Amino acid sequence: MVFNEKGREMNNTEKNLEVAAHFMNNGIGPADLSVFDETLDPQIMVETGLSPAGPIEGLENYKNIFAGFADAFPVDKFVIDEIFGADEKVVVRFTATAVFKKDYYGVKATNQILDMREVHVLTFRDGKIVSNIVSGTNFPFEYIMYPALKSLIIGNLLIAED
Repeated sequence: MVFNEKGREMNNTEKNLEVAAHFMNNGIGPADLSVFDETLDPQIMVETGLSPAGPIEGLENYKNIFAGFADAFPVDKFVIDEIFGADEKVVVRFTATAVFKKDYYGVKATNQILDMREVHVLTFRDGKIVSNIVSGTNFPFEYIMYPALKSLIIGNLLIAED
């Protein structure tokens, strides 16, 4: 059993909210991959712009892809703006400030400061995150990365027949 600060047993939603906040504040924000190990299911599925060719499958793949991003764009400031959940779903909205410190996908680092806003929809099973769907309003990042990512993203678009 897990209890809250008032000594009351926490329900499933409260536990999931706690895990989600821990994952975001201590894993995503500072890029601490040990927190990924604590909070994510080994078979996690992640839909994110960090993998424009398709979903990331598995914890080790997610950690490798995220580590490359975090190395190139270290976060200077991270704030959860909103977090809520019901049953096995938790939604987290955050803002972050990152600096483009290292080359990424062949794009030369610029040292530019980027404001990023994201929404993560997390699905839980047995206290672990099994799915993460990421939606970002990260226009500065997207514009900087456009030369490298354009063929990965636009190249996958279907063309309508007349």
